[in-house]
Amino acid sequence: MTVSRRRFLTTATALGGAVLLAPPGAAQAIANGSPDYLPTKASLDTHPVPRWYKDAKFGIFVHWGVYSVPAGSARQMAAEWYLWYQSSKDNQTWTYHRDTYGEDFVYDDFIPRFTAENYDPDSWVRLFEQAGAEYFTLTSKHHDGFALFPSQVTDRHAGKYGPKRDLVGELMAAARRRGTVRPGLYYSLGEFFNPALDRPMKNFYTGQEIPMTGYKPVDDYVGDYELKQLYEIIDRYDPELLWADGQWFRKTDTTPWRSEEPMAHYYNQAMNRPRPKGVVVNDRFDTHFDFATYEQRTNPTMDPQKWECCITMGYSWGYNKFELDEDYKTSEFLIHLLADVTSKNGNLLLNIGPRPDGTIPDIMEQRLRDIGAWLDVNGPAIYGSTPWLRAEEEGSPLGIRYTVSPGRFNIIVLGSPSGTLSVPADIPIGAESRIRLLGHHGPLRWTRGDGKVHIQVPATLPSDIANTFTVDWNRR
Repeated sequence: MTVSRRRFLTTATALGGAVLLAPPGAAQAIANGSPDYLPTKASLDTHPVPRWYKDAKFGIFVHWGVYSVPAGSARQMAAEWYLWYQSSKDNQTWTYHRDTYGEDFVYDDFIPRFTAENYDPDSWVRLFEQAGAEYFTLTSKHHDGFALFPSQVTDRHAGKYGPKRDLVGELMAAARRRGTVRPGLYYSLGEFFNPALDRPMKNFYTGQEIPMTGYKPVDDYVGDYELKQLYEIIDRYDPELLWADGQWFRKTDTTPWRSEEPMAHYYNQAMNRPRPKGVVVNDRFDTHFDFATYEQRTNPTMDPQKWECCITMGYSWGYNKFELDEDYKTSEFLIHLLADVTSKNGNLLLNIGPRPDGTIPDIMEQRLRDIGAWLDVNGPAIYGSTPWLRAEEEGSPLGIRYTVSPGRFNIIVLGSPSGTLSVPADIPIGAESRIRLLGHHGPLRWTRGDGKVHIQVPATLPSDIANTFTVDWNRR
């Protein structure tokens, strides 16, 4: 990467594939001049969004689990919901599963086939770096209840069954060894099926209740299971980001998730240490949040509240073996989306779905590398930028997005302009300002006239996808 990447600091220590926290100092909160957060929304709402998250702009979402084995039942299907779809009689997945695996083959029979035999967490982190991502979010446990980390409250996890490895710990350790991409974790609060939620697992062809692999009975799903697992991933792996989901799979409509408790603990353990760090949570804990989640869509307007667009490359979040290359969003679309999201005060969290053996499909890798190649040149207009007075220039023949970087104003053109680029004269440019094209040597000629600023475009452009014209306010 030609763009300078900031190494992040952590008090966590990589040890044998797991990540263990250094004990926080009890007096550190006083030393930092900040009181501990209380498990109340009012207290948690005082938590600031950390600078690193505001500056990052681009992250990688990773959906990986037992659902990666069946890998869907058709195109344009969310493969990670295979278990839920299979539970509905005469549903397409119900029929596909019966015809492919037989009525006696239940979902948990896929677990031994979830091998992770070619899982190389170091190569994953290097790919994230090549993509220009500043953070990633791994599904530590999805709605099927199978955790990718060892847990004390259940044996339904990858340390006991399937890979028999701490898949979370290995990736967190790899990220911390390199120190270039911040590690985050997704956790599903609820589950499709769990006896403690009064939804036992069944054979969906006979209707017979069947045991869930590794399940340890609990009376209180939230207090004896879900909260304890959240504490496990917070204290063991020290993630920079917590991404909740599945909050709608509660026992009753009024059952509280009590998310204020682990969230206060999370904030306090990040603050009360020799080197405090900023952490961040999304808006699916049913209480306080640091950023809003826009799933499979973007925010159409600029928003002062920090937000994140999470989106798939194809249709599915988990690996779907039925998807064709034509089902995937193009690199051009994704780069334009990144510029659009950045201009409106958002971050882009782009999803990949590895295969059950731990390999990442070539088309996903290529999309990430294409974005990284574009960021190698245009990253100064993305990383660490802030929105301007408006995000875009509506009605322009080519889409235009604006961002502001220290000492610079950025005009990101979604496409390849030719001849003269004309933008409204109210852009912040003075007589002594210099205009450059990122990836092109030397300043560009520009003039004012007819209420516009006219920029002479070079005959050869760095990109066919999007190009950044930057106004240097401090001429050198």
